[in-house]
Amino acid sequence: MGNERHNKIYFSEVQPFTESPVKWIYPIIFLASVAPLAYGKYQQLILAKPLGDNPASNEGLLWIFAFVFLFLVLLGIFFWKSKLEVTIDGEGIQYRFPVFIRKWRNIKKGSIARYEVRKYSPLLEYGGWGYRSMQSPRSRRNGIAYNVSGKIGLQLYFTNGRKMLLGTRRPAAMERAMKKLMDENERPYD
Repeated sequence: MGNERHNKIYFSEVQPFTESPVKWIYPIIFLASVAPLAYGKYQQLILAKPLGDNPASNEGLLWIFAFVFLFLVLLGIFFWKSKLEVTIDGEGIQYRFPVFIRKWRNIKKGSIARYEVRKYSPLLEYGGWGYRSMQSPRSRRNGIAYNVSGKIGLQLYFTNGRKMLLGTRRPAAMERAMKKLMDENERPYD
């Protein structure tokens, strides 16, 4: 969204992944990956007991540990910086999901055939949270989803037959904004 916007904003929401149930999975993955490597490194380098029947060299073990540790730290930074941003104004819906979608994407009012704010199952309908594209059979049937947490979202049905769901933590406000958007300019002028 640039500074050139002059429309009144009806709705704006930022949902960071840090408020998602997924936030509990990352520390578990981190510990489950790093702890055994750290113990193996301690056993082989400090206690001088080779790790396993065919142990890696000390340098190899250090490189493996460093690679896994760095990869998981970068994944954590990626996770903590990800957030879903949605704005609704008189022109349509703007959204982005940095790090997946860096630039704002626009959905013009005219491309929306209908909409509903509805309850959904992130796991059953879309296979989880995040940017859920049309790669899986579930997503092909249900369309694309951008969700961070919760079970409520704005389901959009487009004039071209496609579908998209944008998760929200503020369903009532989103519903009011969509009503304003879709009703705007539809009344005859007095």
